[in-house]
Amino acid sequence: MSISGTNGLGMRAQHATPVDAQKWKVAQDFEAIFIHQMLKSMRNTVPKDEDMSTGRRIFSEMLDEQIANTASRTGSFGLAQIIYKELAPPQREQASKKQIETWVNEASAALDVDKNLIRAVIRQESGGNSLAESEKGAKGLMQLMDPTAKEMGVIDSYNGRENVMGGTRYLKQMLARFNGDEAKALAAYNAGPGAVEQYGGIPPYKETENYVKNVLQYREQLKENAL
Repeated sequence: MSISGTNGLGMRAQHATPVDAQKWKVAQDFEAIFIHQMLKSMRNTVPKDEDMSTGRRIFSEMLDEQIANTASRTGSFGLAQIIYKELAPPQREQASKKQIETWVNEASAALDVDKNLIRAVIRQESGGNSLAESEKGAKGLMQLMDPTAKEMGVIDSYNGRENVMGGTRYLKQMLARFNGDEAKALAAYNAGPGAVEQYGGIPPYKETENYVKNVLQYREQLKENAL
């Protein structure tokens, strides 16, 4: 992940969580409230027993609440599942190697950036996981932070084609900013261009030093395998 937090990009990432526990709890709580109000409305349709004690009324209210909570937790009504589907993001599929290769070739041709360099960055950033998300929120194949993604014209960072095009566009900007110096451009991709300019080269951060070394090694391996 990014050391400085200024460039909007990240290192190797984690898999996105398939179920959002917070949204699921909200859905269950809403269902419980709905069921409780339904039971209350049903009781109001029955003539009131004027002789019912206060304690019995409280017990009936508590019983309705318990029934509602139990029903929502066991999925008896199914309302929570419906609500969760509305709240949760759509399920996405991991991109295939063939798809990633197509996107890399498109970005390379459109932006005139070495396709092996793009592939190497993807390998280092996400390991080819189009659904990857880092602890700091960097997303997708080339690990774009939301502000950087927006700046690069990326609407959905989990859309592989958009992500690769946006990440390559940012990489091209760094190459231009540092006069084609790949090591500096990669250091800027990882730690931010400000850090590279501050130190006049690769910042003395172990993570960034390893990042640049690994990406360039990957790129050379890809070139040799293509021969």
